[in-house]
Amino acid sequence: MKIAVSSTDGRTITGHEGMCQDYILIEVNKDQTIRQKHIKLEKSQFLKNLTGQLSNQPDHPLAGIDAFITKNMAENLQSILNKDGIKVLKTNETEPLNVINGLDLTRV
Repeated sequence: MKIAVSSTDGRTITGHEGMCQDYILIEVNKDQTIRQKHIKLEKSQFLKNLTGQLSNQPDHPLAGIDAFITKNMAENLQSILNKDGIKVLKTNETEPLNVINGLDLTRV
């Protein structure tokens, strides 16, 4: 499972995702091991500039994600991601792994 977390500091969950340049990309493998990396988007890659589904943009750094964790998200962007099969989780939690531990990881 591949999860994008909006994170301006590369450690905690932040928002607002449309203008967010920094993300933590978390991959949970079948053996439940977790890999994390920090991603910095170019302005042209900001999600507010997303035209169409993310799955139709294989070169986008967030392409292939299964879930998206953020503090807040515009309804239209959430709708686009949901139509693409991406589960959106809005939370007040700041620690990404606390949210991930509560996810159904059967899709891993």
